[in-house]
Amino acid sequence: MKRLLGKTGAVCVSILVCLNMTMGMSLADEQSTKDQEKKEVHIENLTPLKDIYKGKFLIGNIYNSINLTGVDRDMVLHHFNVVTPENMMKPDAMQLQKGVFTFESADAMTGFCQENGLKTVGHTLAWHSQTPDWMNAACGREEAIGRLRDHISNVAGHYSGKLLSWDVVNEAIQDGAKLPADGNWKSCLRDTPWLRNIGTDYIELAFQFAHEADPNAKLYYNDYNLNDNNKAEIAAAMYTDLKKKGIPIDGIGMQAHYSTTLPVATVEHSLELFKKTGAEISITELDVVVSKAKETGLTKEEEIAQAQTYAQLFRLYNQYSDVIERVTFWGYTDTRSWRSSSFPCLFDGDYKAKEAYYAVADPDGYLNKHPLKEIPEPNTINAVKGTPVIDGTVDEIWNQAKEEPVRIMTMAWQGATGTVKTLWDEKNIYVLVRVKDKTLNTDSKNAYEQDSVELFLDENNDKSYYYQEDDGQFRVSCKNMVTFGSNGKREGFQSSVKVTEDGYLVEAKIPLTTTAEKGKVMGFDVQINDSNERGERISVAKFNDDSDNSWQSTARWGNLLLKE
Repeated sequence: MKRLLGKTGAVCVSILVCLNMTMGMSLADEQSTKDQEKKEVHIENLTPLKDIYKGKFLIGNIYNSINLTGVDRDMVLHHFNVVTPENMMKPDAMQLQKGVFTFESADAMTGFCQENGLKTVGHTLAWHSQTPDWMNAACGREEAIGRLRDHISNVAGHYSGKLLSWDVVNEAIQDGAKLPADGNWKSCLRDTPWLRNIGTDYIELAFQFAHEADPNAKLYYNDYNLNDNNKAEIAAAMYTDLKKKGIPIDGIGMQAHYSTTLPVATVEHSLELFKKTGAEISITELDVVVSKAKETGLTKEEEIAQAQTYAQLFRLYNQYSDVIERVTFWGYTDTRSWRSSSFPCLFDGDYKAKEAYYAVADPDGYLNKHPLKEIPEPNTINAVKGTPVIDGTVDEIWNQAKEEPVRIMTMAWQGATGTVKTLWDEKNIYVLVRVKDKTLNTDSKNAYEQDSVELFLDENNDKSYYYQEDDGQFRVSCKNMVTFGSNGKREGFQSSVKVTEDGYLVEAKIPLTTTAEKGKVMGFDVQINDSNERGERISVAKFNDDSDNSWQSTARWGNLLLKE
């Protein structure tokens, strides 16, 4: 995932975009077939998931050419009743060269589905990623409209009447955007070649072209991180506006690339929001990675934690089955998942059911047997009253403040750590963070992957599952480059950075939206992002929040107590 926000993990990564190329998958498929021949792998005689949820919603999974034969064919036919091609219908797979369409693999898929009574989802028509260079190249508006029309007309037209639905537009909302007060969702769009070449109406045009080419298929907008309140509000506004204009859009697809630290309440909030718009909802790319999983595999405790997350999700999906059309998993075995290093699927590499399968099969029963642990009491840091000068020099007044550790690792078992001190006056919170990190790097274009410190403040300390107006996320790199998270920029924020012998020091002033007073408790957290020499984030350390959701939820932040 590529975000301004400070989420750890792949998100959606995020979280959250499958970048396996078709050729790469073919090699993996070939190797997987050879491995099966050696092991003579067979699927287990388990109750099919599609039967368990019959009458509620469809149960789906990804499709690759390997699913035509062997145990992978058996797995799909046994458990699922709808498939989505993982890569073979993306723009670069369909039309790598202008005017040359490659339908063979997808034709084999639709034939397989028709022969075996499976429904098929088309994925995807208009996207900025996995799109050929010629299609993304700069050009005039009319030429770009022609490219969009020709691609959609040929691809959707070729499969007209054969598919359940299309993911028409994929991932068009800018990460970190927030719906303005006037509801103008178009101001929140990602800067993509389609937007630059055509304008904001490329989304309307894509849906119109898709409907003309395949009038009986359901048409979806699909995106990741739609459990983030800001992004969900933008998607809901988009859907409502398009519907009002008579644009043929039917539903919203929630990709659902999650982790075991997911606050499931954020998913419920978005489901309720989308339900109110009247949109049909599909869970389009579900998987749940295990945070900090070791490459040797999951422990029993980790497998249960993953299963608990799946159980919570399916308990929720059951509650919203009146508006959910399908739930599609993005992979069935861990070893062939695009997030394989974190073991996200229901079945292991030998096609054996993990705890997650049993959690999906019986969510309530699983949670009764494995009840959720209560969230521990948050760590508290005391802020002493005082006003320092923000210049990277540690004023004497900082000696009055107690130092607290920042060392709860949420992404890896080791990496950069640090300490934090806090001060306050009526108008501001002051923070001093010392980071121990011998390798400093800011090469990544993603601010959250650079060596940096993130500060989180919730003035009302309501521990909510999404950001409210008083909440803020503030990021300062080791070179003092400042960026902001979910609620955007806050005027008056000030920072200074000083490189030290063993890392760097960040001193910052966070302006308050209310007047501070002695005894008040605010929500507060600190995050240290650790980059390696290649510009890759390799670890995250926190003051309190052990999840990877501080960028969108205040629920597990620590406390900040204002004292004299």
